Amino acid sequence: MEKIKGNVIHICFSQSAGGSLKHAVKKKKLFEGKKIIVFPDDISIGTIGNDINVDKRIEWCDGIDKEDGILNLENTEYLKEGYKKFYKQISKIKNSDLIYLWYGESGSDMCGMLYTMEFLKDKVEHIYCINVSEKIDESDSRVYIYRTVGEVSAEKLKYFLKIKRKVELKEYNDFINQWNSLKKDDSLLRIFNDGKMKSVKEDYFDIHILKFTPKEFRKSARTVGSAIGYSETRISDDYIFWRVQELVKLGMLEFKGKFGIMREMEIKITQKGLELMSTDLEAISYWRNVEIELQKERDIENEYKEQGRMEEKISMAKKLMDVLDIEIIAEKIGLTVAQVKNIEIDKTES
Repeated sequence: MEKIKGNVIHICFSQSAGGSLKHAVKKKKLFEGKKIIVFPDDISIGTIGNDINVDKRIEWCDGIDKEDGILNLENTEYLKEGYKKFYKQISKIKNSDLIYLWYGESGSDMCGMLYTMEFLKDKVEHIYCINVSEKIDESDSRVYIYRTVGEVSAEKLKYFLKIKRKVELKEYNDFINQWNSLKKDDSLLRIFNDGKMKSVKEDYFDIHILKFTPKEFRKSARTVGSAIGYSETRISDDYIFWRVQELVKLGMLEFKGKFGIMREMEIKITQKGLELMSTDLEAISYWRNVEIELQKERDIENEYKEQGRMEEKISMAKKLMDVLDIEIIAEKIGLTVAQVKNIEIDKTES
């Protein structure tokens, strides 16, 4: 291990990861560390241009994360202060400090790491990478590969120090070239695939979203949750919900409720959406199988509802027997005359 001349600086790329590292280093003192630096933004989504423009990043984030047309001022202030703090802390890293970059093989972690590398070009010989996706967790009677540092508990972080590796100049240059390529593309979406980050079209997840959208209205949050949970690529719920709204505008989905508010917006797939999804045989096959199961559930639910309604009608008929004629009772509560007569017979016999 390299002899530490300065301070140990840990850098990560999400608030959840930052919380775990601070807990492990500051409170539990599981391993050494002078400072935890957290990059505040998910730059795997949205415009990045030739360089990160904070105002444009805020404009992008506000555009996909607002309720009923109202900008999220709390998020705006968080990003402003987050970037300001990040730049200030990065600038104070000394050449003698030892730097640990904590990340996983997700778009958010990887893009944050690549961007941060730009600021560390004069400190390459003191940079170590800790890629949590490279270590298979076989504890707790399960086998698991972490996609982000935020998924790792504070207590387990110390075990990942064993897989740290020093960043050599060639690898550093590869990272910078990869980041320059992403900036040149300036796509709205970047994903980790086949061992590296790549730019993809903004509609990359559209068919995946349609795959989890039923033909009858359901809360949009359920579709968003399923799309994220069953995706092999880590992606934020904000981005998926933004695409849900875009699919509504394109006529692929129909909605009711309050547009743009996930918890109050219900969606269902349209014929146009089904036609698009039909271009992916695996997706349409999965959707049809799920729909068969959902229809069974709906049929059972409707059967119970109908049973409840019938029991209510019978109860009402019994109460009206002594005050109204059979024909009037049948008309008022929606039963046939014969049904009401049989109810009267059953009531008499009981």
